[in-house]
Amino acid sequence: MMKRVLRLKTLLATVLTIALFTLYLTPPVIAANAEDISQLLKDNWCVSFLWKQCDLSGAPLRGANLQEANLSGANLAGANLSGANLKNADLSDANLSGANLANADILGTDLSRANLTETNFNRAKLWDANLTLANLSRANLQDANLLDSRLWGSNLTQANLTEATLHGVDLQYANLADTNLTGADLHSFFFRGSKQVTNLSYANLEGANLTGANLRGAVLAGTIMPDGSINEEIAVNLKSSPFE
Repeated sequence: MMKRVLRLKTLLATVLTIALFTLYLTPPVIAANAEDISQLLKDNWCVSFLWKQCDLSGAPLRGANLQEANLSGANLAGANLSGANLKNADLSDANLSGANLANADILGTDLSRANLTETNFNRAKLWDANLTLANLSRANLQDANLLDSRLWGSNLTQANLTEATLHGVDLQYANLADTNLTGADLHSFFFRGSKQVTNLSYANLEGANLTGANLRGAVLAGTIMPDGSINEEIAVNLKSSPFE
């Protein structure tokens, strides 16, 4: 009798293990609201307000033309927006965590206060985009063009900015701690001043172009410098830059 009970327990445990393993391998079902997708593609807007949540999570919007679309507060977590046209769109306060915006056109787009955690912006055009107070922690911005974009107060901790273009970017109060800036183009960059501190502690600037850059106001504790050396001093209020 005891042997039968043990066999039954073993069988149940095996079945449960297989079930859990199958569930783990099953790709997540798209949770987007079909009506919300239809409204967006038809009327170019889908916003969240009061009790109404615009649910576009996991939505297949690859290459979609969403120029000047109003998506304020929308849930686009995990959505595929690769190659999409989002010029001058309003994505303020939107949730785009884990979304794919590789090669997307994001010129002049409002992404202020947006949740962009682990979002893929590989090779995206973010010229003049508003990323004020956005959360870009662990985001992939490799080869992205951020010309004249606003990153005031944004969180870029552990983000990948390898080979990114950062001319004219506003990084006042931004947190770039432990960020990968390998090969990034920051030439003639100005970090504004001591009252608008930019945190670059433990960031990787190896191979970055800092020709003519002014690092005044930047925190460089433990930062890997362009020549591969590690800065061991907290460098705030530098009067001049060694790259000038």
